Amino acid sequence: MKILIIKSENGKITSEKVMDGEIGKVLREVAKEALEEWNELTSDFIIMHDMEEVRIPLPLKPDLYESIKNFLVGKDKKEAIAKIPVYVISYENEWKESDFQDKKVYVVSYYINDEIKKNIIEDATQITSEHKELEEGEEEEEE
Repeated sequence: MKILIIKSENGKITSEKVMDGEIGKVLREVAKEALEEWNELTSDFIIMHDMEEVRIPLPLKPDLYESIKNFLVGKDKKEAIAKIPVYVISYENEWKESDFQDKKVYVVSYYINDEIKKNIIEDATQITSEHKELEEGEEEEEE
């Protein structure tokens, strides 16, 4: 299957590629690469696994169906619903008071299509963006 690998640093995508392979092997290779970049004196090294819900308009083309059939969890009248695994490898991060801030991460997931790739890229950018700006914006909305 096609695997999407994104590198995000300080709120910016610095690398993105799609390659063929098995998710476990690709994930381990990316983790080895991240270990080479990791400074064990200043940061934790963490691999997190999550499932991202994606919605894909029906009908599904045969090649798209083949790529997501193992992740399908349901459908409604207009969309197929799937949950795809997303792995975040955080290798440069810090604690700011009680908040944890990722500065550099790799995000690894299955490549399904360009729209889902765009969503994963947005998530990767947000992961490494400063959280303080977002928190201030949220406080203003509450008032």
